[in-house]
Amino acid sequence: MHRLSHYEDCIQLELPVNKNAIDLESLNWIPYNPRKNINRFGCSITSLDGDDTGIPDLDSLTEYNRLHGTKYTEKDFSKSTVHATPFLDFLNTFTVGRSHYLKLNPGGFFPWHRDSDPTTFRIIYTIQNCSNHSMIWLEDDKILPLENHSWYYINTRKKHALFSFDGSIMAVFNVVFNTTTYNLLQNSMMIK
Repeated sequence: MHRLSHYEDCIQLELPVNKNAIDLESLNWIPYNPRKNINRFGCSITSLDGDDTGIPDLDSLTEYNRLHGTKYTEKDFSKSTVHATPFLDFLNTFTVGRSHYLKLNPGGFFPWHRDSDPTTFRIIYTIQNCSNHSMIWLEDDKILPLENHSWYYINTRKKHALFSFDGSIMAVFNVVFNTTTYNLLQNSMMIK
């Protein structure tokens, strides 16, 4: 992971996506992190069993493992669901673990936190209302300049928080960190 620290914390990427296959109406929206009363929902792109029930893939893995005596990691959620179609080229190129659509309804947010799994990094695809007039993504006290319909590597090991004003939708991919995915990330940077 240390090699990623040589770059900025937010890097725009050029990666494949079939925008025409993104059908937000067909997604199975499940409360995200269900023990927290926050206006946010998810739909699994990859899951533990290839299903889209959200259990346990849209839960806090730390809390779920503690409550159920399991030891799931981000990498265990690698089976594509029916909602993976727009991202099949991406999923066939990168080694990906737990990944999902994320919907923050108006007022939906993530409080300050850090993602702690050292074996993965985050790639985000912004879909709807993710630019600064609709959603704020704070990273280490700076607002990230996100645009809709764009791919980003974001260093989520740094403290970050999100707040949606208008209702925002994105896809979040936990990419397994290894030499191959690092090289693929490096080759996908818009500015090389």
